[in-house]
Amino acid sequence: MPDTQHLWDRPLTISLDGQTRIISGPAEARRILLLEWPADPTDKHKAASDTCLDAMEGAAAEPSWVAFMEVAIEAGIFVE
Repeated sequence: MPDTQHLWDRPLTISLDGQTRIISGPAEARRILLLEWPADPTDKHKAASDTCLDAMEGAAAEPSWVAFMEVAIEAGIFVE
């Protein structure tokens, strides 16, 4: 079972549906990627989703943070 309590050291802030949201970890990021993503999925989107799942299952969290930030920039929703 994935570790849904795993959190990043540095949360990421995005703007989604006109609201600013603070994303704290790979489980939350993956849920957004799968259920709320405002753009068409790309290869970078799939890679970010897979990397978040890896982190939820025990891999290092930093790659999921980087992957989510990059795909958020690509979709134009990254804030900080």
